[in-house]
Amino acid sequence: MATPVHDSKVIAKMHHGDLVEEESGILPSIAKFQRKDDEMHKAAVTTYYNNWEDRNDISKSDECVEVRRANAQVMTNAFYDLVTDFYEYGWGPSFHFAKLYKGDTFEENTKRHESYLALKLGLKKGDKVLDVGCGVGGPLREIVKASGGAHVTGINNNDYQIERANTYSVKYGLTDYTHYVKGDFLAMPFPDASFDAVFSVEATVHAPKLEMVYGEIFRVLKPGGKYACYEWCVTEKYDENDPEQKKIVHGIEEGNSISKMYKTSKCLAAVKSVGFNVLEEGDISPVDSATEPWYESLSRSSGIRGFARSPVGRVITHISVSVLQAIKIAPPGTKETSQLLNDAADRLVEGGKRGIFTPMYFFLVQKPLN
Repeated sequence: MATPVHDSKVIAKMHHGDLVEEESGILPSIAKFQRKDDEMHKAAVTTYYNNWEDRNDISKSDECVEVRRANAQVMTNAFYDLVTDFYEYGWGPSFHFAKLYKGDTFEENTKRHESYLALKLGLKKGDKVLDVGCGVGGPLREIVKASGGAHVTGINNNDYQIERANTYSVKYGLTDYTHYVKGDFLAMPFPDASFDAVFSVEATVHAPKLEMVYGEIFRVLKPGGKYACYEWCVTEKYDENDPEQKKIVHGIEEGNSISKMYKTSKCLAAVKSVGFNVLEEGDISPVDSATEPWYESLSRSSGIRGFARSPVGRVITHISVSVLQAIKIAPPGTKETSQLLNDAADRLVEGGKRGIFTPMYFFLVQKPLN
């Protein structure tokens, strides 16, 4: 019997090939696809879709939600094995939306959105901070800079993303300020009261139930410490009994590995239920005279990444990867992943326009001193 492999770099390399930092573009993306192991990639596709038997029949959603909750860790790990390269191509190293101020680039808005968390948490040099669900570490590294040198640990259950995050930290000279841990955010490998502050950016929505991950965050946070979060939620306008609305939200969930989204009011109740005191909360997505809707980031076409996220760019990308898969340059399942993300983008825009979904329900909470 073969000895199980536990080293994240070894596992990531087995599936995705050499872990090198590359600029976004068509040729680097093709190179990434060529390095992947066909069988492991195909297995990830099967693992993910086995949790979505209700994808064409939402009447089965209730029973399938429980299946997804039970399999959330494995399902989401497979999801990020499939989508990480697509995300880096279209979004760069920060996989999240942002409040879009007129006259600023998407990248400027993204960094401001991340730095806002450092401001709200009052971070400073030397603080010990945790990023829950760190992706490839884009927000984490920006918060190191915005805080003037806080040390930020990122936890993530995906081997490939952990190694991509390490690669970026080496590239930008931030290894003294960053640390990445491969682990389950429902059972974090940290002692009680380990961190001065915690943040998460559109990540805890992957938990089977929000109370589970919020409870773990409460445990590892020092008394008096603060937790800041951008959460994906359906809004109070969402009517689950409306078939059209339910179809939109289900499409968002399927395209982003979410077992079941909470309403903003239930999200707030969940964070209170584990013991946190609420300092600030609210949906920060509504627009005013200085901003544009968050979902415009899925329709702009400026720059390589802006074009890749736009409707036309997504179609061209899908056609390209379909051809690459047909001629066996891209691994099996690449075309299906592209279609999954395109459908999800359309549902995200629909949900945003109808006001039934927000990717930036913000809250700042504090663990009591006693």
